[in-house]
Amino acid sequence: MRWIWAAVVVVVLAAANLSASDPSTTLSFESLSLQQQQQESDQSDALIATIFATINHLDIVNGVAGAAETQLLHHRTVRWFDGEPATLCSAPPASEHPECFAPPERPTDRHQSDGALAGAGLILYGSVAELDRYACLFDPAGTYLLVDEPSRSSPEQAHLRRLLGTLWTTRGAYRVYVRARGQLYGYDPFRRPAGAAEYGALVQLEDGRPLPTVPQADFGGYPLRIEVFRSVYSNPDERASASKADQITYSGPDVMARDVFCRALNVTVMPVPADRDLFGDRLPNGSFTGALGRLVRREADIVFTGFFIKDYFARDVEFTAGLYSDAVCCLVRKASRIPEALLPLYIFPGDIWALLGVLGLACASVWALLRWCVRHIKPPVGGLWSRRHRLAVLFNLPRSLRAAGPVRQTVQLYVDSFILLVSAPYLRFTRSGVERLFLTGLLLVSLIFVSLYTSGLAAVFVNPLYYPDIGTLQQLDESGMAIPVKYRGFLDDVFAVNYSRLMDSLRGRMQHLPAKESMLARVARLGNIATVTRKTTLALDNAIYLTTRQLHMVPECPRTYNLAYVMPHRSAFGEQFNKVLLRMVGGGLVDHWIEEARYGWTLRDWRVARRMMESNFKVLTVLDMQFAFYVLAIGLTVSVAVIGAELVHFHRAHRGEGHGVNVLLRK
Repeated sequence: MRWIWAAVVVVVLAAANLSASDPSTTLSFESLSLQQQQQESDQSDALIATIFATINHLDIVNGVAGAAETQLLHHRTVRWFDGEPATLCSAPPASEHPECFAPPERPTDRHQSDGALAGAGLILYGSVAELDRYACLFDPAGTYLLVDEPSRSSPEQAHLRRLLGTLWTTRGAYRVYVRARGQLYGYDPFRRPAGAAEYGALVQLEDGRPLPTVPQADFGGYPLRIEVFRSVYSNPDERASASKADQITYSGPDVMARDVFCRALNVTVMPVPADRDLFGDRLPNGSFTGALGRLVRREADIVFTGFFIKDYFARDVEFTAGLYSDAVCCLVRKASRIPEALLPLYIFPGDIWALLGVLGLACASVWALLRWCVRHIKPPVGGLWSRRHRLAVLFNLPRSLRAAGPVRQTVQLYVDSFILLVSAPYLRFTRSGVERLFLTGLLLVSLIFVSLYTSGLAAVFVNPLYYPDIGTLQQLDESGMAIPVKYRGFLDDVFAVNYSRLMDSLRGRMQHLPAKESMLARVARLGNIATVTRKTTLALDNAIYLTTRQLHMVPECPRTYNLAYVMPHRSAFGEQFNKVLLRMVGGGLVDHWIEEARYGWTLRDWRVARRMMESNFKVLTVLDMQFAFYVLAIGLTVSVAVIGAELVHFHRAHRGEGHGVNVLLRK
């Protein structure tokens, strides 16, 4: 075998010497090299045609299309731009009223502001070194080709990979291709090179090799930047937070959705820490804070905390598929408890008491009519019993009423009717059959009324009663309460603008109060203010306020929203994210996790709820019956006074008669 390798080496050296001495051999090698470059260029042209095959709009920046690019212009809408990066990425012309237009979060892309279409293509002629200066032209939905200057040497692959990786992390664009020295390069952010710790590989595109795309189901452990912060369905885990002070872990339906989501797509969670602004807000200079700001700056790939689907005035964020809905409701302090001395008056509502009064008057009128009929229908009978005496005996009238006039007797009928209606003791019952039949029906009515009153009397002492709560938004408006809120977003979320005078009035009372104290605790403590919160929070972490009867939710909720997660605008993950989320929603997993969270909070608050339930079962004492004793004492006092007055009147009336009898006896 050794002699074979020696012969091969001799032949190669001889060929090298021959080529060095023969010019024709040198030309043949150059022609082969040119032919090879031409083949590579043709392959690149074919790949470029494949890349832009489905794109109907092209923008060409700083150059004239070559022969290869000219083929791409056929049957397409083409626009030409020429200028330095500072010109193309500068802000739009100043307005006459600059105070009306806030500066944007990042430099405005004049190329896009002039009407660039989503998903369009762009061919950029320039140097690879200036690629980062054109960053404002790149959009996640677009396709881009950088044609490097032919006079420059081939760029370093490490430097090119770093530039394309920067465009991916800062702009979300991965369909960026570079043509340099006849070679076509692309960037695959979901591929990790062998031996590398980070994802993102520079790919040299060749004929037959697939283009970099977003994985459909398996991301191969790609690190996904996910943010979660405290909300209704994501609460900090106190045990985990105590053990890891530098990292806060959360639990709840949103966190369970995140974990299932990551397992389904095979991605690795890279937690993005939240700040005190949580959802985020728009600053006067046009920038955003909190989660919205991180999404605008593409510091997070998705936020797994539900946002109201509404306009946040941020064009660089978009919502995922809707997951659940929630209402925004108003809260006030629970009305005070009715004093026990007044509880018997609140057994029936006011209209029932009025109805009973009208019923008593009606029954008395019917009784008076029946007695009038009996008086006039009864035939006159002479003899020992006069007519008047017979009627008095028939009606069982006392002696004091037999000599009284018709008005006095009629008044007594009305008094007796109410006595019978409340089932009070009644001694002198009439002997008239017609009246007895009528009074029997009246006694049945009184029996129903008294039984209801007796059962209600026990109920009001056992179950606490409260004064009427605010039940409508109209009553809330009439109360004149201020409505402070902790989050500025509620100022626009709750009451509709120019919907009605009521909504405008309530909207005008809202105030932004970024206090450290819980707004619900503040309302329960002060009592003269109201606040706004999501309805579901009253069934979860804030259910204790309703269980302990500290707060009352106004049943009329002004708005209902659908909620979804949020991701950067035109995110490359959008389609895959929505597929998984819709499968979870369609399978009922999200609703199941929400019900589990409610059950967990119910068990957590069960001790407090049980104590409240036990406090409702009250043992009646003498103090609880003080109203009855007050009525009894007042009645006894009045009766003693009446008896005393009658005795005094009797002694004064018969004193003269006794003196006259004594004088006659002396005579």
